[in-house]
Amino acid sequence: MTTSQAGSDPQPHGRGNILAPAYLWVAGLQGWRALLFCAGLGAIANLAFPPFHLWPFFALALCGLVWSLDSARLAPKPRLAAFWRVAAFGFAYYFVGMHWIAWAFLVNPGSHLIFIWMPLIALPALLSSILSGAIWAVYPYWCLGPARLLIFASAFMFAEWFRSSLFGIGGLPWNLPGMIWSPGEAISQSASLWGIYGLSLLTVVAMASPAMLADARPRGSIASRAAPIIVAAIVFGALWGWGARRIGEAPIDQQPTATMVRLVDAGVPQHVKHQPESAERIAERFLQLTGPATASSPGVIIWPEGALPYYLFRWDGALRAVTTAVHNRKLIIGTPRVEDFGGPDERVYNSLTVLDGNSTTKMPIWYDKHMLVPFGEFMPFAGVLKSIGLQTLQDLAPGGFEAGPKPETFVTDGVPPFGPLICYEAIFPGLSPNGADRPQWLVNISIDAWFGELFGPGQHAAQARYRAIEEGLPMARVASLGETGMIDAYGRWTARAKPADRALYGPDPEGWRSSVVDAAIPHAVEATPYSNWRDGLFWLIFIGLNLGLFILPRR
Repeated sequence: MTTSQAGSDPQPHGRGNILAPAYLWVAGLQGWRALLFCAGLGAIANLAFPPFHLWPFFALALCGLVWSLDSARLAPKPRLAAFWRVAAFGFAYYFVGMHWIAWAFLVNPGSHLIFIWMPLIALPALLSSILSGAIWAVYPYWCLGPARLLIFASAFMFAEWFRSSLFGIGGLPWNLPGMIWSPGEAISQSASLWGIYGLSLLTVVAMASPAMLADARPRGSIASRAAPIIVAAIVFGALWGWGARRIGEAPIDQQPTATMVRLVDAGVPQHVKHQPESAERIAERFLQLTGPATASSPGVIIWPEGALPYYLFRWDGALRAVTTAVHNRKLIIGTPRVEDFGGPDERVYNSLTVLDGNSTTKMPIWYDKHMLVPFGEFMPFAGVLKSIGLQTLQDLAPGGFEAGPKPETFVTDGVPPFGPLICYEAIFPGLSPNGADRPQWLVNISIDAWFGELFGPGQHAAQARYRAIEEGLPMARVASLGETGMIDAYGRWTARAKPADRALYGPDPEGWRSSVVDAAIPHAVEATPYSNWRDGLFWLIFIGLNLGLFILPRR
């Protein structure tokens, strides 16, 4: 057998191929069977993400994909075969993982159902093309030894980073590979060092390393094939030990800060919010759950994003009712606001502000959402899509919201300085203020009713918990029909909202699911390496892996 023949023959040879039967079976899948196999791998990979966290399925998916890329060398056009196999994997991977976006198009089906093909077909196709394009770019350097692990991991993670940066003001870093590790547990703590991107890169390397146990090389020792998985086990064993010690030395805060916060969600179904007859009922329900200002009531109240589905500062009666009920307390509230209302330069923002009993006589400070949801809050490729009649899913801003500046620490009397994150912003690492502007805690308000009834709300909350770990800051999270509660600086829940007590707050309207909880703000920890260096360590690891290609043999 010549050297060139050995390089293109996918059959395992020699010693050490303990997975030879499985490898041979994958090698035998060509044409549409290979595409179907890769699509199945992409679908089952989602079992590794919240709420399941069955990480072996991610390992199974990546190892199967690596083996399928090995056997693509037998196709008449190997590089093209590799592209389509990864495209099939990616389409199923993103289709299942991003299903919640399609749910949002069902809230008002009369206006948006006709465009549901966009999240179900166009978006997975776009994201999978990024992943398959990255593999296509590196496939000429593909080899059959351990070096292909670094080639695969580098291309995979570069694609994941790139799709997280799409559209300029709103990429899609949803379900990054590091999310397979449950936030608040040991391995997740390493996000405080290198963030979710660094953890994701190490995760891809580790989960794909078992694939190195089998290859088509006619020679190769057991040690050379087993080395990647042994190294991965040592690295993740060390991460687990370090993380376990970190959280072991920091039990749930028994003496949190003196600031008590009431987290309130009226639990209004999204399709009900903009019905004209619902406006007053929604305001009344929020005020019931907030309760009167007494000596024992928390001094800070938080309502979710878009709590009152109208321009609060253009409805004097509602504004007076809210500020009167708040009295001497502080209310952190998400509400849309408009500039130049009805004029040629009208601009609408998805905003957060802090109200008190005097807010009818003074203009409050605003935080305008910086990272906007594609299609939900702004239109990418607006000129083309608006020409076919597509508008955003927002009733108050069908033309889209305007993006505000990057978040800064929100400072106002009576509230500890906090970093604001509205809804989707909580999935973006590194968005919170740092350095001298570092806040004492984070506030994440959201409308998780958009995310459906399946995995979306839980996955959204898990990603928010990773932001607390990265920054070393506690987080108060209020999500309409989502997971509401207080999170400590290690990503652990210290308090979670429960259904509102009927005896205290009265019954919910039919179909509503209100919840409320009082909690103290946990202490922050010292600024983490990630808080100081952001993605610097991720890029160092990424560059280091690629330098490894100059060391490992690629023949």
